[in-house]
Amino acid sequence: MKATCLLLRGRVMSNKNDGQKKDAYTHLKHILAVLIVFTAVAGIGFIFARDTVDAQLASLKAQREEQNQERIAQHNQWLAEQRAGHTGSIENTDWPAAQPEGWDILDLSDYSVDAISTQTFTREELETGGLMVVNRWHYLPADYTDERFQNGDELVSVSSTARADGFPIQATNSSVSLMRPAYEALSEMLQAAKNQNLDYYTIQEGYRTNATQNQLFLDAQSKYEDRYTGEVLIEKTRESVSVPGTSDFQTGLSIRVHRSKSGDREFNSANFRETEQFTWLYDHSWEHGYTFRFPIAGYPTESTADKSWKTGIGIQMMVFRYVGKGPAAVMHVKDFCLEEFVEYMIEHPHIGVFNNGELLYELYRVTDSGSSMNVDVTDCDTVTASIDNVGGVIVCLAY
Repeated sequence: MKATCLLLRGRVMSNKNDGQKKDAYTHLKHILAVLIVFTAVAGIGFIFARDTVDAQLASLKAQREEQNQERIAQHNQWLAEQRAGHTGSIENTDWPAAQPEGWDILDLSDYSVDAISTQTFTREELETGGLMVVNRWHYLPADYTDERFQNGDELVSVSSTARADGFPIQATNSSVSLMRPAYEALSEMLQAAKNQNLDYYTIQEGYRTNATQNQLFLDAQSKYEDRYTGEVLIEKTRESVSVPGTSDFQTGLSIRVHRSKSGDREFNSANFRETEQFTWLYDHSWEHGYTFRFPIAGYPTESTADKSWKTGIGIQMMVFRYVGKGPAAVMHVKDFCLEEFVEYMIEHPHIGVFNNGELLYELYRVTDSGSSMNVDVTDCDTVTASIDNVGGVIVCLAY
C-alpha cells in the first residue's frame, strides 16, 4: 500500500513537472512570437520612415526646381525690358575708358561682343567649366550622375594623376578626385606655392558621389529622428549636411584642404587658418582660378563678411572652389561669392575686366540651350565657358 502511494505521488510530481515545462515552453513561444511581430513592425516602420523621407526630399527638389524656373523667367524678362528701353547703338564698340591704375570692371552690356568666329563647347565641357551653382536652392543637373563618371576621363584621381604628371600632390587617399579643369588649376596653384617655399598641402576631399552624400545625410538625420519629423527633420539635418544633389562637393570642383607632414605631429596639429600655407592660398588662389567657397562672418579671416545667406552654408568649412581665372578675378575684386558673381552676370551680361588700363578678361552671359553650344569668340588668347545652373552660360575670353 505504501509503495503504491509513493508510485502515485511520483506520477503526480512528474505530471506536474511536465505541465510546468509545457507552460514555460508555451510562454517562450509567446515571447518569441511577440518579438517576431515587433521586429517585423519595426522593420516596416523603418522602411516606411525612409520612404517618407525620400518622398519628402523628392518633393522638396521639385519645389526648388519650380522656384528656380520662376526666377530664371523673371531674370530673363528683366533683361528683355532693360534692353528694350536702351536707345543707344548696341553695335558701338567704342567702350568707355578704364581707369589707368588698379582694377576696373566695366559694364559693357550695351555693347556687342566683337566676334570673329565661334567655338563649340560640349555639354560635358560646359558642366565642368567651373561656374555651375549647386546649393540648397539649385540641384545638380539631371545628367550629372555617378554612373557618367565611372568610365570617362572627366574625373581624375588627384594623387595618381599628379604622380604621372611629375608634380606629386598629397591627398588623403587615391580616391580623392576632381574634374580635370579643377585638377589642372590645382596643380598650377600648388606649384606656384612651392615656388614660394610652401609645401605639404593635403587635399582631404574632392568629388563626392551621390551615394556617399546620401549616406552622410542619413547618418546625420538619425541623430534627430527622435525629436523631429518631416520637413523639419530635413531642415535640421541640412544645417550640417547638404541634401543629396545639393552639395558643392558633388560637382567635383571643390576641395577641402589642410596641411600635413609625415612624422611631424606639431606641424600637423596646427590650426590651418593660422599657417603660412593658408595665408598664401587665401591671398593667391584667385590668381589660379580658385575662390574660398563658403565665407561666413569672421571665417576664414576676422574681416570676412557673411555670405551664408547666399551660399546656404553657415558652418566653418575649409573649402576652395575652382571657378576659372576670369571669374575668380571678378570675385576677388568685388568680394563676391559664386552666387553673387552669377547674379552680377545676370544683371550685367557683358563686362570687361581691366588691370592698370589693360584688358585681361571679357565675360558675357547667354541663355543656356541645354545642350552643346557655339559661342562667339574674339581675337583673344583662350576661351572658357560654363553653365551657371540658373539658366545661363557664362563665357570668358582671356587676353
